[in-house]
Amino acid sequence: MPADAWLRPVLADLVGAIDLAAIDAAVGTSYWETATRVSPLTDDEIVSAVSERLRLPAAKRLLASSQARERVPEELARRYRILPLSVTGDTLEIATANPYDMDCERMLAFASGRKVRMLLAPPSRIDRRIDEVYRPEDAVAKILDSVAERRELDDPPEPVEEPASYLDESAIERPVVKLVDHIVAEGIACRASDIHLEAEEQGIAVRYRVDGVLRQAMTLPRMIGVPLVSRIKIMANMDIADRLRPQGGRARVGANGVGIDLRVSTLPSAHGEKVVIRILDARTTARSLDSLGFSRDESARIHRLLDAREGLVLVTGPTGSGKTTTLYAMLRHVQARGVNIVTVEDPVEYRTPGIVQVQVNEKAGLTFAAALRSILRQDPDIVLIGEIRDRETAAIAVQASLTGHLVLATLHTIDACSSIARMTDLGVEPQKMAAALKGVIAQRLVRRTCACAAPAGCARCGGTGFHGRIAVAEIVISTPELERRISRGDGVSSLVEAARADGACSIWESGLAHVTAGDSTREELLRVAEGPASQPVPAGNAARYDSSTRKARSDMTQIKAGVVDVYVLAREAGELRVLTLQRGENTRCPGSWESVHGHISDGEKPEDAALRELKEETGLDAERLYNVTVSAFYLHREETVQLTIAFAAIVAPGAQITLGAEHVRSEWLPLADAARRFAWPREREALAHIAVLLPDGDAGPTEDVLRVV
Repeated sequence: MPADAWLRPVLADLVGAIDLAAIDAAVGTSYWETATRVSPLTDDEIVSAVSERLRLPAAKRLLASSQARERVPEELARRYRILPLSVTGDTLEIATANPYDMDCERMLAFASGRKVRMLLAPPSRIDRRIDEVYRPEDAVAKILDSVAERRELDDPPEPVEEPASYLDESAIERPVVKLVDHIVAEGIACRASDIHLEAEEQGIAVRYRVDGVLRQAMTLPRMIGVPLVSRIKIMANMDIADRLRPQGGRARVGANGVGIDLRVSTLPSAHGEKVVIRILDARTTARSLDSLGFSRDESARIHRLLDAREGLVLVTGPTGSGKTTTLYAMLRHVQARGVNIVTVEDPVEYRTPGIVQVQVNEKAGLTFAAALRSILRQDPDIVLIGEIRDRETAAIAVQASLTGHLVLATLHTIDACSSIARMTDLGVEPQKMAAALKGVIAQRLVRRTCACAAPAGCARCGGTGFHGRIAVAEIVISTPELERRISRGDGVSSLVEAARADGACSIWESGLAHVTAGDSTREELLRVAEGPASQPVPAGNAARYDSSTRKARSDMTQIKAGVVDVYVLAREAGELRVLTLQRGENTRCPGSWESVHGHISDGEKPEDAALRELKEETGLDAERLYNVTVSAFYLHREETVQLTIAFAAIVAPGAQITLGAEHVRSEWLPLADAARRFAWPREREALAHIAVLLPDGDAGPTEDVLRVV
């Protein structure tokens, strides 16, 4: 009997007796596939009918994330004819044509450690996507085989310099469209910021840049190179006939119902054209300042800059250092003032409601300088300049900042004080620069350590040990002393000295704070920033990096109380309940449940950090605070033992909860249910201590030992 015999009553409602009899006579292993072959029914009609009868949603797009693919081996996907779509902290989402396959559900739940959520999709489409997801090279080979069957190709003359030139591009137009869609969809699914298609001697290398690092995805045959590039050019409205000059363009695609912009650039190379596709996903860039990873001190300094109503604020760093994301986070912060914001960019990367965005068009005479002159007649309060590239743009930016406008702009320099020197090199008078400048933010991006905390990595981080990125920054705020030195035309070293005297930390020091907190690693910091041996260390901070300090760091393991976990408790209906918080998107471990969790700042007492994190993440105040336990874990890369101080905070029942930026949902649960909900073993252990020490929310005779506040 076919595995989907349950489908026959659904088909009986959709077709007449004659068609149903034909299906029964021809059925083999699948009613679904037989019905689409011998009756007028289509896959979409069957999906719609089954979805309505079972009240089961249909899969809109069969887009498999890399995390889901890693959770479900190819052998299981083919055995059960399912496609893994996405995975969260507690759910694996799959596409299937047989929602009654309980054996499939049990096996996938066991293999992934998660409950399984099913979406409907036709079996033929699932089979095709399994090939494309698990064996993309084989899928490409099938495309080429289908091309060979449909075309007449004469033997090329010897020697063959460019095999691609003999390919009938019109014959493979449709398969190549699917191939490009697959490459882009996979890039979006694996959180890539860029897709690189590079023509090499062996073939076309496809690489994805994920968290700032390129990953090899596949190698395509060279013969498909020209039609592949042509298809991408058509998408981006570029000239497919011009293969000898660099070109640029834009395209827009849909992913899971969300529009995503692509910025495409081509560059002729020795073996053919190289294509880079920048993925501009507003879901990952429409972020608040507090979510970018800046420390509390750095965030405070940025907010000080944005409190200004006029002046010049520069954001600097190399390409790919997150300057645009930071700028737009700053714009969203000041947008609440009810101000007129105008940007001039090349290109406009992220379209934002409520902001007038101007695209530079040098061929039409709309340069940065020309656009700025017109913008200043539009009564703007805030002006964003995508990049200051020349003398005229620099002069207009400074003049605008001196006449009542807040100007945000970017430069390509290595650090904050070098940006000031660069502006004077562009012809800005030192006196005007001193009067206009409010501050400079120089930044880099380092990869954030994954929650798996294992060198081998996990499915979520693709085995790299990293997931997502955070900003490390040098933030210089203008002071009277810095203004005097700029006016005198002092060199960079003098400006650095004045900035350090005001408390500005270097990019290296900012990154080292993240390393100490366990957010990243020393090796990752060294990948993007220079260490103290290669940069001057100011006298005020010299003690941090003298030889004895470095020797002590290398000869012994450091022990530091760096993390607090706060378990929020309240008595409801005579029962002690625990507050559980669910993490939002664009955070570590999205969708997972946890207690209040945070870092202890330098010089901060653990109990003060616990009360601060409690207020920031929930808006609650503790009536009593108890120290429950202390646990430790070893950061081998930093040779540091990190202590986690666990507290129990007793709050008033029914108190109003105000969630912080990292969480999207809260729920009060009994201790046993909370222990099952939490993912980390140390959280379950802490709850076991709480159950013994605070069964009624009161430590009793041991309160003098346990109670902190």
